[in-house]
Amino acid sequence: MEEIPNYEVIIIGGSYAGLSAAMTLGRSLRTVLVIDTGTPCNRNSPHAHNLIGFDNEAPEIISAKAKEQVLKYHSVTFLSAKAKAISGRDNEFEVTTDNGASFLAQKVLLATGVTDIIPDIPGFAECWGKTVIHCPYCHAYEIAGKKIGILAHGEAGFEMSKLMRQWSKDISLLVNDNEPFSFEELKTLREKDIPVFPKAIDRINGEDGQVTQVVFRDGSSEDFDAIYARAGVRQSTMIPIDIGCELDDHGFIVVDDSQRTNIPGLFAAGDNTMAMRSLARSIASGNTAGICINHELIKEDF
Repeated sequence: MEEIPNYEVIIIGGSYAGLSAAMTLGRSLRTVLVIDTGTPCNRNSPHAHNLIGFDNEAPEIISAKAKEQVLKYHSVTFLSAKAKAISGRDNEFEVTTDNGASFLAQKVLLATGVTDIIPDIPGFAECWGKTVIHCPYCHAYEIAGKKIGILAHGEAGFEMSKLMRQWSKDISLLVNDNEPFSFEELKTLREKDIPVFPKAIDRINGEDGQVTQVVFRDGSSEDFDAIYARAGVRQSTMIPIDIGCELDDHGFIVVDDSQRTNIPGLFAAGDNTMAMRSLARSIASGNTAGICINHELIKEDF
C-alpha cells in the first residue's frame, strides 16, 4: 500500500493569507503543503490598492511575486487542486482532494477565503471589481468626485451614504425596491442632497467594466460613473462547516487572537474569518497563524 504523504502543516488556500503563513512556516523550517485552486476572490479587479509597497499593482502580479519568494523555502510545496474534506484530529489530520489524493498533517490552516454573492442584476457581474466596488478603502480613491450610486437600503444604506460622501458629494441611493428608509433618515438624506431611487433595477449598462447607466424596471434610467454595492459573501468551501468550525452570525469562522478555531490543531486566516476585507489584513492574519502554528508545534515537541 502506498504511503500517504505527511507534512507538519497543510494550508488550504494559496492566496494572500495562505502565502503569508507559508512563508512564515517555511522560514521556521516546517514542512508545508499548500493546496490551492488558483481562484482568488479579487481576480476580477485590475488593480490592488491600499497595500503599502504594491499600491495600484495588479493582484496576479503581487501573488505571483509572493509565491516566487515562498518557493525559495524548499520545505514548502504547492499543489494545484481543490481540497475536498478534512478528517481526523489534532496531529492526525487527513486532507483529501477532489482527485482522490490524501495527505496527512499535524496542523491545518484554512485560508480558503470567501465567495461574493453577486445579485441577479444584468451587467452587475461584468463591472464587479472594476467600477462596481465593495470596499471604499480599496477602490474609492479612483472614483473620488464622480457620480456614484450606492446599492443598499435601510440602515446599512444610510450608513454607507455617510461613508461614501467622504469621497464624493455626488452620490445617490439605489434602494432596488427593498426596505425603505425611516422618516428621520429620509429627512437627513434630503438635507445632505442625497437622492433616493426606490425603484427596482432592471440592469446596469456599461462597457469593458465601466459603469455608464442604471436602468430601472419602469423604463427610466440614471447615469453613473460607479456603483458601491454591499454584496454578501459566503464561505468558499463547505470544509469549515463539515468539520464543525464555529461560525459567527455573519458566517465567518470564529478564531482567537492566534487564529485558532474551536477545533484543536485547526487554524483559519484571511477573508474567511473577518468582514473587513483587505490584502493587508489577510497577510497579517496569515503571518499570525504561521507564527502561532510554529509555536504550538514547538511546545508539543519540547
